[in-house]
Formats: sequence, C-alpha cells, structure tokens
Amino acid sequence: MVKVYGVIVAYNFDPDELKAAVHSLKNQVSKVILCNNTTSYLSSDEFLDVKIYNFGNNLGIAYAQSVAMEWAFSNGADFVLQLDQDSILENSTVRKLTDSFNDLSSLGYRIGALGPLHFDKVRGKIDYNRLPKGIKIPGTSCEIVKHTLSSACLIPKHAFEKTGNIDKDLFIDLVDWEYCWRLKKNGFEVVRDNSVLLPHQVGNGYQDIINGVNVRKPAPIRHYYHSRNVILMLHRSYVPFSFKIRELSKLLIKIFLYRFIFKDGLVRWSFLARGIIDGLRGKKGKYENFKH
Repeated sequence: MVKVYGVIVAYNFDPDELKAAVHSLKNQVSKVILCNNTTSYLSSDEFLDVKIYNFGNNLGIAYAQSVAMEWAFSNGADFVLQLDQDSILENSTVRKLTDSFNDLSSLGYRIGALGPLHFDKVRGKIDYNRLPKGIKIPGTSCEIVKHTLSSACLIPKHAFEKTGNIDKDLFIDLVDWEYCWRLKKNGFEVVRDNSVLLPHQVGNGYQDIINGVNVRKPAPIRHYYHSRNVILMLHRSYVPFSFKIRELSKLLIKIFLYRFIFKDGLVRWSFLARGIIDGLRGKKGKYENFKH
C-alpha cells in the first residue's frame, strides 16, 4: 500500500481552523506531521496520532517543511503532501492526486511535484490572470507548469532523494517555486491537476488601485522576504529567465508606487527596500530586526 504523509505548517493559526485542516487530512493519509512555528505548545492530546514538532519560535515555512519531509521519507513515506494550516481538503483530494500521479507515470512522465488548481477562497473564483500557464497533457486534466504552490502539493520520495530538501535559507516566499525549478533541473516535471480544486488565501487579500487593477496585500514583512528572495534567485542558473525579468520589473514598479498605494505604504516600502539591499548582500534566513 502506498503511504502518503501529510505535512501542515502552523503559524498565527486559528485553533478551530487548524483542527479542521488536520481532520480533513487524517482520513486521507497514512500519517499527519504538524509543524508548529509559534511559541505556543500543541499537545498530542489535542491531535491524536499526529507527529508534532513544537519549534517554540517561527523558524520559517522552509525549515519546517524540510524537517518534516526528512522525517517522513526516513520513516516509510512514499509521498509527502504539503499543506497550509487553513487547507481544508475534500474527501477525495489525496486519492485524485495519487491516481493522477500513477496515470501520468504510466504514460512515461517523470513527476516531481503534482499540485491542485488553487482558487481565491475570499473571492471564491479562480484568478486566471495570475494562474501560471502550462502545457496540457492530452487525454488528462493535467498541465505541465513551471511551478505550483506548496499547498496540497504531492512530492514522491524518489524526486526528493534526487533533488534534495527544501531550501531553508529562503525562510518564506518563493520556497515552493524554487523547489519546483530545482525539480525541473533534475529532470522531473511539475504538474497541475485542474480537476482538483483547493481554496487558497494570499495574505490579507487584495488592494484595489484603479480601473479594476489590484495588487496582493500580504503582511508588510512579506515584502522583505519576497524582494530579498527575488534578488537571491537572480544568481541561480536553473531559475527561469522570464521570472527574473518579470520580477525585477515588478520590484522597480513597487519601489516607486508602494509608499503611495497603501495606507501603511511607508512601512511596506521600508521592508521592500531592506529586502532588496539584503538580497544584494547575499543575506539569507530570518529577518533579524523583525519581531514575530
């Protein structure tokens, strides 16, 4: 029997929502691994038969995922399914993903990561403008894409063994994309199954600007990690050139606009600028001056 281990990383979570996410996962996988990136303590009495890591601090989603994946594949897992703390799965999600993986493998595809089609849980619709375009695989509901989000992403053991672990130095932002690009560098395909839907929320939603144009509105600190990690990606040969050009262009626009389009624009701009500077300095890991 194929064993899928589910990994949930928790930070600033709603207790009821986290319990619902764990419950929706437990019935579909062989083991749940819960990584707690807060100072609070999660007890095995609350989460029966769940492997719990209480880190006592926010060590970043990349560190938590890497610890969990290492443990999972060293303790019997054939696949790891990564999840966000608010990911509530439909009952057939894992079965659909593993079925798609097996079907694609039988067709000769070497799958390194297989994810669902994410949609905006706040707006209740798919944002096709921001959806990565892919190459459709004939006779299936799947597309080969450059990258997919980590939430409900299925990763097989052989891909992990070939590619290595998550890059802990990135902390958060672009962690999932970087891993997808590294998988592709090692000869694997990254696939999205459009028949598997998963609600997903990015930060605090969107900020409307003008004439229907909007930008994502994450927590201010995320501007630091995103801008810093974009700069760090520029030096990696396996990162798509199109990503480098696009994200550099966006950074230039953000530097000029962010202090004006948000109420807390100066704070956001400061994080953005510091991220660019630290990226140029090659700084990695956690932002030392920010208190979580």
